[in-house]
Amino acid sequence: MATYKAMTYTQLALCAGVSRRTLYNWLKGHQKQLQKFGVTPNAKVLPPAAVRYICETFCIDIA
Repeated sequence: MATYKAMTYTQLALCAGVSRRTLYNWLKGHQKQLQKFGVTPNAKVLPPAAVRYICETFCIDIA
C-alpha cells in the first residue's frame, strides 16, 4: 500500500504523465469532494488525503 504525502499540483501531474492544466481539467468535477479534504480553490499544495483520493479516482501510481 502506498504512503501518501502532500504534493503540489505540478508534482501530481508529473506522476500522472499529464500537464498541470490537464490535471486541473480532470479535477473540475471533483471540487466539492476535494473541499472536504481541505483543498481551497487557490491551494498550492494538496494534503495527503486529497492526494490519495485523486490517485485512487484516476488510477495514478505515485511510486
